Amino acid sequence: MPEGILPIERDLLRFKEIVRGEVKKRVREFLTREELFGQVEGRLVSIPLPQLEIPKIVHGEPLGEGLGLGGPGEEALGPGGHIPVAELELEEFLDLVGEALRLPRLVPKGTGEVTEEAFRHTTIARKGPRGLRHVRRTLKESLKRALQSGEYRPEDPLLVPEREDLRYKAPRRKPIPHAQAVVLFALDVSGSMREEELRLVKTLSFWITLWIKRHFPRLERRYLLHDAEAWEVPEEEFFKAREGGGTRISSALLLAEEILKAYPEAFYNRYLYHFSDGENWQGDTPLALEALKRLLPSLALYGYAQVEGPYGQGHFLEEVREALGGREGVALAAVRGRGDLPVALRRLLGG
Repeated sequence: MPEGILPIERDLLRFKEIVRGEVKKRVREFLTREELFGQVEGRLVSIPLPQLEIPKIVHGEPLGEGLGLGGPGEEALGPGGHIPVAELELEEFLDLVGEALRLPRLVPKGTGEVTEEAFRHTTIARKGPRGLRHVRRTLKESLKRALQSGEYRPEDPLLVPEREDLRYKAPRRKPIPHAQAVVLFALDVSGSMREEELRLVKTLSFWITLWIKRHFPRLERRYLLHDAEAWEVPEEEFFKAREGGGTRISSALLLAEEILKAYPEAFYNRYLYHFSDGENWQGDTPLALEALKRLLPSLALYGYAQVEGPYGQGHFLEEVREALGGREGVALAAVRGRGDLPVALRRLLGG
C-alpha cells in the first residue's frame, strides 16, 4: 500500500475503479437505458452493479463454505433482492461514456458573449490597503525621489520611503467571455416514422444534448417538428407528437433558419440536428439543399440522421452526401437499429 494512503481510502479507490470499469464495459447498454434519461438531469447517475457480491454477516457458528452468500443466482443481489447501485457525478459518467465511445471534444468557434466582468490586480495606485502594498514599485519611487533631491548616496544605499512614494496593487476590470451554444432539433413526424424509429431518435437527441452541454454549460435548446409543414414545439412535446401525411424536408430547414437568427453566430456555437426517414416530397430536395448551403457557414455542426423503418428509407441521406458530404461541419449517419447508435452518436458529434 502506498505510503500515506489509509486502508479505507485504498478501498474507496478500488471501488471507484470497479464502477468506472463497469461503465466502460456496459456503455452500449447504458446508451439505450431510458431509466437513466431522467437521472442524468441531476448531478448523480446511478450505476447498477449486478456482478458485485455483497457480503452478509451471520451470527453463530460457521456452517461451511458458501454460507451467507445467498442461494444460486442470488449473488448479485443486495438486501431485499435489489441490485446494488453506485452513484457517479454526471461529469465523470459522461467522460467515461465519451472515452469508451471515442466521442470527440467540441471546440468553441468563438470566444462567446461577455456576460460578466472580473477584477484583476494588474494596475498600480497611490492609495490602497497595507496588504496590497507593491514593495518593488514603492522602492523604485523612493529611489527616484532620492536621486532627484540629491539625497541618494551609493556608498550607503539606504532608502526610506515616504508617504508620496507608496504604491499599491489596484484592481482593473476584465471582461470574461463565455462560450455558449444553441442546439436545434428537427424531427420528421410524418406517417412513415413509427414508434421504434422515434425511440432511436429520442436516444440520440438525449445523448447529443448531454455531450454538447458537457462542453457548453450555457446551452439553449429549441425543438421543431415537421411533416409537409414545420412548427416549433416545447421540449416535452417533441417526442409525443404524431402526425401523418407527406414530408417536405425543406420546411424544417427554412424554419430552423428563422429560429437561429435569434442566436448570432458571433456569440453562439449553433448546432442543428435533423432526424428523418429520408422520404421527401417530390421536387423538394433542391429547396432543402439550398437552405442547407445558406445555413452551413454559420453552424458549428449540421447533423442529419436517417432512420430506417420497417418499410425502408428514402434518399435524402444520399442526396446530402452527394451535394455536401465533403463540406466541413456536415455530419451524416444512417441508423437501422439500436446496434448503430454508438457509431451514429460519434458521427453526429463530428467524430
